[in-house]
Amino acid sequence: MRIFIAGATGDIGKAISETLASEHDLLLSYRDEEKKKELNSILIGNRFSFVCIKNLLKEAEKIKNTIFSFKPNIFINAIGDGFYAKVEEVTLDMMDASYEANFKIPFFLTQMVYCFFLSQKKGHIIMINSLSGLEGFPYGAAYCSMKFALRGLTEVIYKEGKRYGIQVTTIYPGIVKTKLIKKMPFCPKEKCLLSPKTIAELIKYILNLEPTAEIKEIILKNKELIWR
Repeated sequence: MRIFIAGATGDIGKAISETLASEHDLLLSYRDEEKKKELNSILIGNRFSFVCIKNLLKEAEKIKNTIFSFKPNIFINAIGDGFYAKVEEVTLDMMDASYEANFKIPFFLTQMVYCFFLSQKKGHIIMINSLSGLEGFPYGAAYCSMKFALRGLTEVIYKEGKRYGIQVTTIYPGIVKTKLIKKMPFCPKEKCLLSPKTIAELIKYILNLEPTAEIKEIILKNKELIWR
């Protein structure tokens, strides 16, 4: 398979890249040069290439051409960032930043890949969302709002794309052991956290399903937590 991973240098994206690299051709998006170098050193010996999305809007056509030239079968979105504050403390700048990281950029890249999938009448979009895209949580006004929006987008793509052979799967993880937990106002003990590797292995399982099977949504909760 030919897999485009958006957010490949983040903690979850990196785990996915490492898990899939030995069996698939990968196109990996990045914004930070140092993180790219780190991932490159990990994946040496496998078939992969990079595309920089730091200037996504200005270089949209160039990035789109790179994606189309790569000819992906699978698109995995692992882009996202945490923004946490009480409702009365959320600023417009914080809301804009959350919109940029959790909806705008994922939407733009998904749209590019969707257009390619339309042209070849097949493809699979795997969207890594969050439990915050299904439930509202305290301090989540900026974060949950955009994850709910991402959920709406994937629901639309699922229904519009199905007639064109485009499959959509959304994963809703609970709290994952990534750098985002340092931004959270509260965080469970480390033993309660999900591992990025768990999400990567789940995606590997999804990709190995027989062609007649489909998983639309998966909710992956932290077993030891009591969710309110």
